[in-house]
Amino acid sequence: MLSARSIGLKILYRNTLPSIASYSTETKDLISTDDQKQSTLEKWKNREQFTKSTIQRFEELPVKNFYAPDWDIKQFDNDKQLYARQRCMTTPEKWEYYNKVVWNPNHIVPETGLPKAREVFHCRESIHYHPKKMWPACQFVRGVNVDTAIQQLRYKQMKSCIMLADIIEEAKERAKNEFHIAEPGKMFVAEAFPIQEKIIKGSRRHARDMWCVIRYRYIHVFVRLEEGDARDLGIRVRHKDGWEKMEDYYDYLRSRDFKYSL
Repeated sequence: MLSARSIGLKILYRNTLPSIASYSTETKDLISTDDQKQSTLEKWKNREQFTKSTIQRFEELPVKNFYAPDWDIKQFDNDKQLYARQRCMTTPEKWEYYNKVVWNPNHIVPETGLPKAREVFHCRESIHYHPKKMWPACQFVRGVNVDTAIQQLRYKQMKSCIMLADIIEEAKERAKNEFHIAEPGKMFVAEAFPIQEKIIKGSRRHARDMWCVIRYRYIHVFVRLEEGDARDLGIRVRHKDGWEKMEDYYDYLRSRDFKYSL
């Protein structure tokens, strides 16, 4: 009786293993051990492939592995009062739409071969401030750890830095409460930039009946937090000047070829 029962268990074990393997995720979505052992420098070298320019007709569209809700085209009732520039640029509605995109579990980015990191998109709207004054503070925290960025911004007693620190703290709390990220402090600031929303013009009267125009500028500040290790630059890398960019563009033009040519 025991031998028959053990033989039955062996047969059941053999029959259920293939079904469990077939029920698991696809091989392309599994994380290999080699990817886990990659260092931060190797991961960022793979991510640099996104910056390489390609000719549009040779570009291959990736397979859609995500779900996104339908975009409501008629969400604006007063289309006549909106400018075309406000509709085509990055808007808070478009930025919030990225949070609603649902990706496949253990999705592997085909360009890098690495699992897709979790992201948090946050925006604060209608801030009465000049975009040129907010831009240096945004560039200061790009690629910096969230806790370190907040701490460094608090050291600078500037209005732009204090406002940006509050915005990053809002995104950090949102990552913990809304997106259930265990350690939001270990994320890094992948993007931070301001965009001018509108200009309200006023007037001021001076002596001898002289009038001048006052422009009250309002901006949106967009922040994107990404999970993982930031790029270890060590020091701030100098941006390329116009001549270096021209040489890179010439190299790209010379590297082009004709498809199906002799």
